[in-house]
Amino acid sequence: MSTKVYGASDDLIEFEGDVYGEVGHYSGSDDAEPVMVIFSDGTLLSVVYGKNDLAVWEVKLVRQGDLFQRIDACSDEDADPYSDVAHFADGLKWAYAATEWERVK
Repeated sequence: MSTKVYGASDDLIEFEGDVYGEVGHYSGSDDAEPVMVIFSDGTLLSVVYGKNDLAVWEVKLVRQGDLFQRIDACSDEDADPYSDVAHFADGLKWAYAATEWERVK
């Protein structure tokens, strides 16, 4: 089963498919850190609410894994969902979301 990842409301990141569930994270403030999501295929995504000062979730590809397919971009606050959507091919085993992280230099 394929998997898609997107934001919902202003505080949820949704996972539908081989990986299923949601992660709660309110990132509505100007200084909010994105959620970093790593997948079993090695893909790394950055997810944050407030794309370009809009009420839209931004999903960015940081590193592409073998099962990553694409991100459908969104710039419409009235879209359903009002979020970029990441798509994966069949076969993901797991995903981890880090809401607190820091860069090691």
